[in-house]
Amino acid sequence: MKALPAVLVFIAAAAPAADFVDTAEVISSTPIIERVNESRQECAPVTEPGKKPECRTVTSEREYVNGYLVIYRYNGRDIATKLPSDPGPTVQVGIGVIDAPRARKAPSAGALGSNVREVIQPAKPPSPTPAPAQGNPGGYQYRY
Repeated sequence: MKALPAVLVFIAAAAPAADFVDTAEVISSTPIIERVNESRQECAPVTEPGKKPECRTVTSEREYVNGYLVIYRYNGRDIATKLPSDPGPTVQVGIGVIDAPRARKAPSAGALGSNVREVIQPAKPPSPTPAPAQGNPGGYQYRY
């Protein structure tokens, strides 16, 4: 039974976590407003004994904030995310290392719009030293 705590420590250590935390500037924070229709019964007071109350269904609309669409700038890139509350002028960003690059599948020409005729996949993965052009992850080329 002494091996069980060691296994639990190993599992906890293997869980993905940020290697460090950094701060990013918030560019915009927009509340996500949702509308809900609520129905309730309203009944008039009974003035005569034995008379049934007259009731009607009243529908009203209520708005509430269902999170915030936050755009923040980190490492020269604008990133959008949904947060449960307004973060203010900065947001904490967890930075970590992924152990292996994920294989990227080229998007189909149809998925990119009717004006794209062909998607050309790069011959080799891009070098990690130069930063990829913003809006062109993976080095794919598009012919219009």
